[in-house]
Amino acid sequence: MKPTIYPHQFHALTQQVENLINAYQSVNDLQTIKVYQALIFEKIDELFDEQLPEIEAFKEIILDKSLTKTKAQRYLLPIKECVIAFEKPSTKQVEKAFRKIKKVKQPDWEQLDLRECSFVGFDDAGSQKKYLLYYDQQHQLKGIVGQMSPNVIKNVCSICNHIGNVALFLSTTKATADGTYTKKGNYICTDSQKCNHQLYDLEGLYQFAEKIQK
Repeated sequence: MKPTIYPHQFHALTQQVENLINAYQSVNDLQTIKVYQALIFEKIDELFDEQLPEIEAFKEIILDKSLTKTKAQRYLLPIKECVIAFEKPSTKQVEKAFRKIKKVKQPDWEQLDLRECSFVGFDDAGSQKKYLLYYDQQHQLKGIVGQMSPNVIKNVCSICNHIGNVALFLSTTKATADGTYTKKGNYICTDSQKCNHQLYDLEGLYQFAEKIQK
């Protein structure tokens, strides 16, 4: 039986491996390296609810102090095969997720590696809108659409909580029964794929979705 690994866990694992490689390349003291290995392994264990044989075997491999990013990427491939990909919805499901939008732009699914996606973000360059598809905690497909500001700055993304190229995502919501609309904005990554790669905890995604839709 394949282990249950989600995209955000895989990206978090990849980041910890990169941290370990950086230590191998910058630290000469063997004892210090052992301490660092123990800390990294502790963080890796915290990523998963149960002990997975594939992860335990992987930890043995990355004890090698000659580990490079190229080697690590090769060793990570079998782990990636175990990742539960973002479930591709049908065209009708996407339309339902954005039911308030008359003509919904569809994602270019062929260009996406769904094993790397905790959510799917896609742009409509003509209208400067960004569409976000995600599954909530009850695994219900949800859609958020907003206007993306053309002004790109370096700041913290509200979804992945990393510093990068972000722009203001402005969403319009109905606030009251009398039809009054309000606009809510948060800075998010302009590159949704990069955002996915930096998303190590789904709490940021859920919190963003909750705030933007209230």
